[in-house]
Amino acid sequence: MPPAPDSTDTSPDERNAAAKVWMKRGIALLSSGDTAALPAALDCFDQALAIRRELPFEESSWFRWLLTACWMNRGDVLTRLGKPEELAAAIQSFDEAIFHLQKLPLEEDSQYRGRLALAWMNRSLALRAQATPESLQAALASLEQGKTVIEDSVAANLPVNNALLPTLLLNRAALLLEVSPPRMLEALQVAEETLALCQAGEHLNLQAAEIGLKARHVFCHAVAMLLETPPVDTTRADDWIMQATDKVDEAMHLTARWEKEGAAGDFRGIRHELFRYGCNLLLAYQPHFMAEFLLDVLDPEQGSPLLAQDAALYQAGLEALDLAAAELRHRGPLDLGLQKMDRLIEMLETLSRAAAKIKKRADQAVIG
Repeated sequence: MPPAPDSTDTSPDERNAAAKVWMKRGIALLSSGDTAALPAALDCFDQALAIRRELPFEESSWFRWLLTACWMNRGDVLTRLGKPEELAAAIQSFDEAIFHLQKLPLEEDSQYRGRLALAWMNRSLALRAQATPESLQAALASLEQGKTVIEDSVAANLPVNNALLPTLLLNRAALLLEVSPPRMLEALQVAEETLALCQAGEHLNLQAAEIGLKARHVFCHAVAMLLETPPVDTTRADDWIMQATDKVDEAMHLTARWEKEGAAGDFRGIRHELFRYGCNLLLAYQPHFMAEFLLDVLDPEQGSPLLAQDAALYQAGLEALDLAAAELRHRGPLDLGLQKMDRLIEMLETLSRAAAKIKKRADQAVIG
């Protein structure tokens, strides 16, 4: 890499050209996905920052804009490095970026507000990673600041990145489950708001699909927490479970749609987690609905949306059916009474038939 140019012998544009070289190298290292490359990326951004801090940004919005990029990327790397001192330095970097972004003429360029909202979101991520009660509350406050920036952009009729607000809301929904005490009902509401923003585009846009799947994941997690945290609102529990399993079903259809495009691998992990949420919720609260749910997801004859024959999903489904049958046998006399044992036998037979169908599909997947 070239040495930093002497500010007394070169023009601001020449010095910025050297900073740009450092920035490009740092971005390439950051984008490689190699955690071992993060310290080198940080050094690149520090080199660029040292140059751009000496540029005449007080007289030039352009140079100030470029300076904010150094602080943003530096904060990103430090957040990923993740040690306590690095997270503190990341927050400081985002504070510097926010300070300079707020000095820009925000009404002149929508990119200024977009980066400012992103800076507040990234600051929130660094605070969230600190994982203290105080930092989690500060992370929520940062997201509120970012949301205000986006709302101001909308009010000013400035273009806004379609993914910006859904991403912010998704982060807020997840964070609401981590604060103490967790705010599960609010998380449900924010997850629904996120879905309302991205649902129309999630069958056409991969980023929208990812946000939609993660929003459903947060929703299901919130439902699970609500049902596990006394006192449980029994008047709403069945509705929460129904909504959660509906979202699992939606997720299966959504991943199947992207499976046709060869992109299912991007969602395999979250698809499995959502599937298990559906199984666990029904197992704990409505085991008599387990067979219907699993056949809808896994059996093509029942209209299953999945194209791939996923052995892991089949195995998880079979295990869930076994557990549901055991749970019903245990609950039978208590929940149904001796006079209604025929209903228990009918449910167990339904589970057994479902298990046979899914076992057949699993065997076909192995043969295929």
